[in-house]
Amino acid sequence: MASLDAILWGAAALAYGLGDYVTTVLGVRMAGVQEGNPVVRLISGGDPGPGSFAVLKLVSVALFFATYWVLRPAVARLAVPISLTLLGAVVTVRNVRIIRRRA
Repeated sequence: MASLDAILWGAAALAYGLGDYVTTVLGVRMAGVQEGNPVVRLISGGDPGPGSFAVLKLVSVALFFATYWVLRPAVARLAVPISLTLLGAVVTVRNVRIIRRRA
């Protein structure tokens, strides 16, 4: 099970961590594109810069990882990285579409 966990967290890191981070930072830097998440806008005071968005990402991943360690049984824990992977993939694709329309 440990190798499956590592694979799922790797996918979550790529999709939610890297994919969403890169496409959000690129999108926000383009004229007329704003952060779509109202919670992120509120916390960052508008549109997040690369540094503040990286901090928000790290904190959110840490909270999800803490939830993962608290959940029992082990099978339920897998829902955390799977959900992050799916969320990250959807948000990344959405961000890419927005960026392509603005380019």
